[in-house]
Amino acid sequence: MGMCLALHSVSDWNIEKILGQPELIWRLIASEDPDTYISAMKERNKPGFLARLFGKSSSPQIEVIDLNFIEGENIDDDLDKSWHGIHYCLNKTEYEAPKPMDFITLGGEEAGNIEVGYGPARLFNSETVTEIDSLIRAISTDQLRANYLPTEMSKLDIYPNIWERDDEEGFEYIAEYFECLKRFVAQCAKHKLGMAIYLC
Repeated sequence: MGMCLALHSVSDWNIEKILGQPELIWRLIASEDPDTYISAMKERNKPGFLARLFGKSSSPQIEVIDLNFIEGENIDDDLDKSWHGIHYCLNKTEYEAPKPMDFITLGGEEAGNIEVGYGPARLFNSETVTEIDSLIRAISTDQLRANYLPTEMSKLDIYPNIWERDDEEGFEYIAEYFECLKRFVAQCAKHKLGMAIYLC
């Protein structure tokens, strides 16, 4: 188990819909499971204490809203547990970084307070994703390796804190998933899409 970082491609149009009604995040990340969305909506519409006290306990039937996906949208991938190591090797920081290079740990707009794992999903529009693509596309494995400092990473407790123990294998783990990240972001940029990121 542990904390893995999941990625989903999403259009700017659907980002706006999700930000307007955060429960719709489930129609992106669990699009084949309408019950998850229904449960979230029931929780939102649950009558308060006074309403229940005076007998208003029934909720209206929930209509399942579909997000209309375009080409390249709702493709998912993940970075397994490498995400924090990738962030460190890109920025040499624990969490903070100049925008948009904080995208793995802090950036984006939260989809309300809907817990989809470890906190809410974070949404990035297509313009930001295109900028991220141009920045990480230019970063080579050698540049990533230059920032791979297992002792410093252990001091900062960079998750999952295997770096001193695994040393070179730890870097290979980061490098493999960094290439996966680059491919995913490049595909989003190619289709002029944004992305959703969340820990699960």
